[in-house]
Parts: sequence; C-alpha cells; structure tokens
Amino acid sequence: MTSSLGSGPHTVRLALTGDLDYDTCAELLQRVRAALEGRVDVGELRLDCGRLGLVDSMGLSTLLQIHRVACRDGIAFHLDEVGPALRRLLELTGTYEYLTTPQQSRQRSEPSAESSHGRT
Repeated sequence: MTSSLGSGPHTVRLALTGDLDYDTCAELLQRVRAALEGRVDVGELRLDCGRLGLVDSMGLSTLLQIHRVACRDGIAFHLDEVGPALRRLLELTGTYEYLTTPQQSRQRSEPSAESSHGRT
C-alpha cells in the first residue's frame, strides 16, 4: 500500500494505492499521523480508495480506528472512490454508510484525558 498526500487549508486527503492488509496497516496509520501532526486547522480527512486493491479484516479495522480517532478529534472522515471489492466488504460488515457518509466536523474542544495521548 502506498499513499500520496494532498491537502487544502482545512482538508487532508490521502490517495491509497495497493493492498490494505496486515502488512501495510501500520504504514497507513503512520502516514495519517504524519499528515495530521500539528495541524489544528484540519476539519476533514478524506481517504481516496479508487486505486485500493485488497482490504482484509486488519485493513477494515484500521479504517475504523482512523475514523474513530478522527471523529474524537473533531475531524470529519470520509472514504472516497470506494471500489466494488471494498464496497462489498463494507456492506457485508455493516460499515459502508458509517465510513462513506460525510460527517459534520465538530468544533474542537479541550482534549479529554482519553484523547490527550495524541492522534491515531
């Protein structure tokens, strides 16, 4: 799995290429952390999955973890360009709407004790 980074004033976009599996999940988490590091202005994180191949259960777990942390930090999360294989996985697991429906960015508040450990 490789990713390319694009960002605007309030949006971070990562384009994912290749497989998202047990072997590549840590790399994605590291890239998301690096993209968000020190960026308090980010209101939206978008992952472009148009060139994503295989996504295994660990890949799905990683997407859910990124979603959870982004939302906790007040960052709207969205998967873009979901291909047929990923769509089927998300539909079978009941996570399609959860991960593909844009969510409103919430105002950032003071971090709770739970979130004070940093992002992702």
